[in-house]
Amino acid sequence: MSATSTKAHSKRDEIIAIASRLFYEQGFGATGIKQIIDEAGIAKGTFYSHFPSKEALGIAWLKSRHHTWNKWFEDAIAKQESAAHRIIASFDFLATWLKECDYRGCAFINTMAETPDFESPMRKEVMSHKKELHERFRELATNHSDAVGKNDGGSAALGTTLYLLFEGALVESQNFHDSWPIIAARDMALTLLKT
Repeated sequence: MSATSTKAHSKRDEIIAIASRLFYEQGFGATGIKQIIDEAGIAKGTFYSHFPSKEALGIAWLKSRHHTWNKWFEDAIAKQESAAHRIIASFDFLATWLKECDYRGCAFINTMAETPDFESPMRKEVMSHKKELHERFRELATNHSDAVGKNDGGSAALGTTLYLLFEGALVESQNFHDSWPIIAARDMALTLLKT
């Protein structure tokens, strides 16, 4: 790779990093391209050479956020000895992460709330992220059911229930600016894993 393409790639990454912070802190709609350009210290033409529109930057941001957030999630649960422990650790991760971001919440849910058009490419990125997380909970539930010898076909439903507990706890913790919804969801997850 040439030095020119590396520099260009780095500038693109820098724009995404700045936009990521602003979109997450302020919201996608409240953040203007001019603010991003000013903070990046670039010319308008440089911005548009990388992103033809704000939506294109938004999609790049969501793709980047997907990889970053999934790594945080997987790192937080990876060292647990069983699927049940990984499931419970996911709620512990949620509590820690939300406290650290001052309950700003999920970038994907926040973006969905600002993007009413179901066919929007940004909504498709949100759905892709959430579908993958849902599938991850179904996989963890199947692993748990296999480990305890109870794979009677109910693991998919258990995975969906755990996913909905996780997502509900995420939204309500953001809403109340408190961790009690996560604690309640974690307790329910423990009950479900014991039955």
